[in-house]
Amino acid sequence: MTLSVPWLVRGAQAVQDAINIAVSEVGTRVSEADSTHVDHCDISIQTLSCPTCGTPIEAVLVVAETALVGPTLECTVTARSSEDAEQTTRRELGTAFDGTPLVPVGTVRVDARPDVE
Repeated sequence: MTLSVPWLVRGAQAVQDAINIAVSEVGTRVSEADSTHVDHCDISIQTLSCPTCGTPIEAVLVVAETALVGPTLECTVTARSSEDAEQTTRRELGTAFDGTPLVPVGTVRVDARPDVE
């Protein structure tokens, strides 16, 4: 399950500062979440394409020492369906991200156990 999380960082002097702070703060929230079905979350920064030239850029905007950063959480979730994975992830991580939208951007099914004959 992949989620997009808008993250506000105050006091950021530069783009890399904002990214480092956002990843640290989001990682802390994920580790504090009481999750029994979310096994693992990787944090990365979303990549956008320049509408003019198509060059990939990180989803970060810094204005007046305040940044909006676009991290994604790629989580491994124990669930029966994509819908169940979304509900489970939002329920278990949502308490740690009170008031912050967790927007699903994709689901990939991964079978934990290969079929044994």
